[in-house]
Amino acid sequence: MSGCAPLRIDDGASLAGALEALDCQVNGAVASGYGHVFGAHGVLGGALTAGLTLYVAIIALGLITGRTRLTLRALGPRLLSLGFILAFATAWPAYHAVVYGLLTGGPDQVASALLGAQSGATRAFAARLDQLFDAVFQIGQSLSIGPRSPKLDMATNLIWSSAGLILVTTLGLLVIARIILAALLALGPVFIALGLFGGTRGLFEGWLRLSVGFALAPLLIVVGGSGLLSVLGPAIAAIADDPLGAVERMRPIATLFGVSVIYAGLLLALAATAIALTRGWRLPSGAPGSSTTELAQTSFLDQGARHTTAGLTDHRPANDDRVGGVAAALIREESRAADRRVEIAVDALPSSAPAPRAAAERRVAGLGQTFRPAAPGRSLSGIIGS
Repeated sequence: MSGCAPLRIDDGASLAGALEALDCQVNGAVASGYGHVFGAHGVLGGALTAGLTLYVAIIALGLITGRTRLTLRALGPRLLSLGFILAFATAWPAYHAVVYGLLTGGPDQVASALLGAQSGATRAFAARLDQLFDAVFQIGQSLSIGPRSPKLDMATNLIWSSAGLILVTTLGLLVIARIILAALLALGPVFIALGLFGGTRGLFEGWLRLSVGFALAPLLIVVGGSGLLSVLGPAIAAIADDPLGAVERMRPIATLFGVSVIYAGLLLALAATAIALTRGWRLPSGAPGSSTTELAQTSFLDQGARHTTAGLTDHRPANDDRVGGVAAALIREESRAADRRVEIAVDALPSSAPAPRAAAERRVAGLGQTFRPAAPGRSLSGIIGS
């Protein structure tokens, strides 16, 4: 960060120079923070090693117990995620080139392609704003020389308010978005490592959504603001050609103030839109292998249940034929025992009983007798003995 230009606040300061100095300071701060957290002597190096060891142990335990299949579809995403963690959390060049470079330089490249800016969309946008502020300052200085009047004071206040509103909203939103994005990127390896586990994957998704949102905010601000600058430019040029005439009419100055308010509201809406774009973003599950295993086990159990309840016409489950055979034997034995108890109860009934009453007693005797031994009755003793 010692090689970065300082932020100037004197007469020679410009918005483009301030943004370039800020980018240099932010880049150095992110690199320094990454080194302090995950460098050779980083404070979270041991925690990262412990987390990765625990993750590998969980995979090994799943393979030993059979809950995880040794297939490319089950282990491929896990090993790929582990490789990304090791690459981004232990090597600053890889993290800087992929994550930091994509989130900081990618949106500016897209805006440059949309606006046709060769040297960068943000730099071209800042240069146009510097020209606009120079014109506004010249108008304010020319009006301050003339004789004082209530109309002149009102016009001067409106012009300076318009310039301040444009400066604060533009520079403020761009600086806030860059600083928040830098803080998120400095802690990025921590949240990337949290994405390995299901309980902390929500933190990784939230970090990713916010990082992409604050990366898209400068893109929308530059693209939308450049369009509205095309309206502010002619209004300021008309006032600069005849400042005193504009004060007498007051219409050009009121128009400038109104467009400035719209400009500020537009930038705020664009920043909120960038955050809202990524609010509903959901990532797919990070452990497809475990979900595949659970689905396979569930389908196996459902098939076994359907085969046994349908009469066990097919006693061949997917993994173990003995399970279906044992279940079928138990059900057949229970059915035979129930049939024998019903036959004994029917033979024990008196022969002189009417047919409807015998049928009713037969149904009562058989109801509920399948799952418990039949109690000895008086009617059975005489008949069985004889």
